[in-house]
Amino acid sequence: MRFILRWAHSLLLSVLICLPLSAQDETTDKNTGVRLVFKDKPSLRFGRILRIDFRAKLQGDFRAFSPDLTTDEGQFDMQRVRFGLEGTFLKEFEYEVEREFRDSFGGRTTDTPWRDVKLNFRYFRNFQFQVGKFKIPFSMEQLTGAHNLDFVLRSRVADDLAPGRDVGASLHGRFFQRGLNYEVGVFRHGGEHEDALAAETESIAPRTYAARVTGAPLRLLRTPKILKDLELGIAGTSGGIPEGLNGMRGHTASGKTFFHRSNVRGTRFRLGTELNWSPGPFSVKSEFIHARDERSGQSIRGTDLPSLISRGWYVTGTWVITGEKKANGIEPRRPLFVAGGVGAIELAARYEQLRFGSSEHIGAPSRTPRASNILANSDRVWTAGVNWYLNNFVKVQVNGIHDRLEDLQRSPISGRAGYWMGLLRLQFVM
Repeated sequence: MRFILRWAHSLLLSVLICLPLSAQDETTDKNTGVRLVFKDKPSLRFGRILRIDFRAKLQGDFRAFSPDLTTDEGQFDMQRVRFGLEGTFLKEFEYEVEREFRDSFGGRTTDTPWRDVKLNFRYFRNFQFQVGKFKIPFSMEQLTGAHNLDFVLRSRVADDLAPGRDVGASLHGRFFQRGLNYEVGVFRHGGEHEDALAAETESIAPRTYAARVTGAPLRLLRTPKILKDLELGIAGTSGGIPEGLNGMRGHTASGKTFFHRSNVRGTRFRLGTELNWSPGPFSVKSEFIHARDERSGQSIRGTDLPSLISRGWYVTGTWVITGEKKANGIEPRRPLFVAGGVGAIELAARYEQLRFGSSEHIGAPSRTPRASNILANSDRVWTAGVNWYLNNFVKVQVNGIHDRLEDLQRSPISGRAGYWMGLLRLQFVM
């Protein structure tokens, strides 16, 4: 209860403090050239040499289930308590450092407290070079910051099939006034999702290669203006997977495992496609991800097994009923408590599926990790939500989520295929 009261107090305080800061406030020391600027976030400027922006991200979640279900997070969880710095150095260098402090504020501990720690060289805008720890360029939703998500939780495919962060280097850039964007990179392992597996099994994934291309092809054609911002993308990763119980694993929205790891060995290949269209106050987004894990020599006789196939998709739609534009983030035209404003209100809905099984179906299906024909299982999820943007800093999200599993024996609630989950998120981002 103490943490809940502390979180509610910080939210109320943020609303009151941030209201008068909607315009730029600047303090300048003309003798030293040092400036303190506030425009959405505090920023320290040292002439044109160095810019330091201070960032903070706090998210607290309340959960409820029908029927009752026990999770690691409990009914309330400080999901994120992150502080960081970002900015530029000598104009052509961009940097970002962000760390998670959940365990210091009553939340769950994390094995990877350092999030993005990266340096980008941008002298050539079309050919920028980035190095450090950052997200592998794969999956539109996984690459979206948690504070900018349309829903409290990411889709099942983004959570379970995308690689996440890792240490590496990438070349990226844009052409045709951002009409075509690309990123290619090489990373030390297979992403933080696989690093978590390494902590469980002491298995280290080999080097991973990734590439992603997105663009708005209709800009080059004579099409209605409303279609010109339709963005399409394709991405892929390829890397080795260590031998053992290291196959893809599936989780429900509540975090319960509905498909356990299988014995794998060889190469993991991912292919993803994406669509993003945000005309005015509306948006439509979709992704499809296909992953193949080889299982060389993994039968009980040491022979090769059909590959493990993990695939899924989602379709989302949103509508800002207060009229603000959706593209590039929602900024309330009339923040709460300012000139009688109520902030911005958005309705959102998503339908998705995540499925696991074998590439070939020879013989009787089985749930054992070395089965030739793995008994498939899938999770279909409906999510409906309301997002309330009080101002540029505070957002409240309410989601209703319904999971329906294919295999009753692997359901988190024995003998029940479907169940409901309710989520309330309080968020402060600066």
